[in-house]
Amino acid sequence: MQVSQPLMQTREGDGFPLSTGASSMADMTVATLPNKGLARPSLGGTFLRASCTLWVVACTVIVGMQLLEKMEYATLRVFLYGWLTCITTGLGALPFMFVGADAVSDRILALANAVAGGMMLSASTSMILEAHEHCGPGCWQIFVGLLVGVLFIRASEHLHSSGEGEDSDVVTLHCAFVERRHFRKAMLVFTVMFFHSAAEGIAVGVAFSRQLKSQFGLYVSLLLAVHNVPEGLAVALVLVPRGVSAPLASLIAVLTSVPQPLLAVTAFLFVESFGFLLPLGLAFAAGAMVYVCFHELLLEAVEHLGWAGMLLATATSYLAMCRVIVA
Repeated sequence: MQVSQPLMQTREGDGFPLSTGASSMADMTVATLPNKGLARPSLGGTFLRASCTLWVVACTVIVGMQLLEKMEYATLRVFLYGWLTCITTGLGALPFMFVGADAVSDRILALANAVAGGMMLSASTSMILEAHEHCGPGCWQIFVGLLVGVLFIRASEHLHSSGEGEDSDVVTLHCAFVERRHFRKAMLVFTVMFFHSAAEGIAVGVAFSRQLKSQFGLYVSLLLAVHNVPEGLAVALVLVPRGVSAPLASLIAVLTSVPQPLLAVTAFLFVESFGFLLPLGLAFAAGAMVYVCFHELLLEAVEHLGWAGMLLATATSYLAMCRVIVA
């Protein structure tokens, strides 16, 4: 009896469990009890999220319709061509609806990057030539615009200097979009992609300036739209082997270019209001695109095609696009 009393005190004192068997029995009892309170918050949370989503979509549609009604024809045209360059990014994932991920090799992607690099260089060259016709003495606007464009993209790269690479960025966007994880990192990645897409959006908007030829904006928009297809292919090559469906990979690829139509309209209205900044805007977009072309597209192409293959594909694409400009 003298031993049992301390044991009882040890068991019942300080809130310790009676024994392992008693603890497991208690857990089983709790587990088997009906928990009626769990279903209600889940159903209520689902209803709340659906209501908020519906409200946001309805407000977006209403505001969008109001903006479209008040837009001038020129502004609406810039907006639609900006969406064209954005949506064509998703076309890069369409081949995976018919073939597996193994059917598209890194060499094919490198060839597509080299061709896209030639198109981007052709668009940049034409924008610099147009800026030269509208700039002041000494062409200082061209040099300033080129420098600011390069620094703009460099600054965006420093925002996300983890060194994990673009593949990790795309996977992060997928996790945030589908699995609802890594929202903070996804927002940072999206910000970096926002800056990268900004140059192309600004290029579309500035190219439609009324001070330039009427066909110039159409040419730049179509050129950048075709150039975005390999970018969508690169995104799909990261996601599809991880089990992501081709339509979802296409949607995520489009999301990486969403800033383009918004910035296209902003740049167009800006150069229309401040016409003397047109050479700076053209040179800025050209400098940013040239940097992206050499620093990303062509460097990746060299790894799989070699210098000779990369130069041949890029030069062929560049000369073909220049021929289209002259024609």
